[in-house]
Amino acid sequence: MTGSLPINLVLSLVFGMGQVVVGGWLAWHVARGGLGRWRHALLIAVGLWFVVSGCAELFVSGMESSLRLTGAPTAATIALWRGRADTALFMATAALAVGAVAYGLAAPALMGRRGARAPREGEQGR
Repeated sequence: MTGSLPINLVLSLVFGMGQVVVGGWLAWHVARGGLGRWRHALLIAVGLWFVVSGCAELFVSGMESSLRLTGAPTAATIALWRGRADTALFMATAALAVGAVAYGLAAPALMGRRGARAPREGEQGR
């Protein structure tokens, strides 16, 4: 069962890397910006979800690549870990959703009246 990698598996690996890079950039960029608290929370959660999803994609696709190239691990092991990766992704999705809502609700109390939005340079308070 060893041999070359099919194009769909290579594209899956590239897609996973792209998710990690774009998600990390989005979360980092939004965390530095001055958006409203709900947009801020939602975009950070989306960026982090891309990172988690990309890592799961790379993990599963990496195992499938290893099976194609070396014959190990077994297909049963890959199926087991694919299920675990899907479960972990589901749990991370739920945690990110709860965290985004909690952040959106708690930000005004933690950061003052204006919430998570910091005044921009040259902007005066109202």
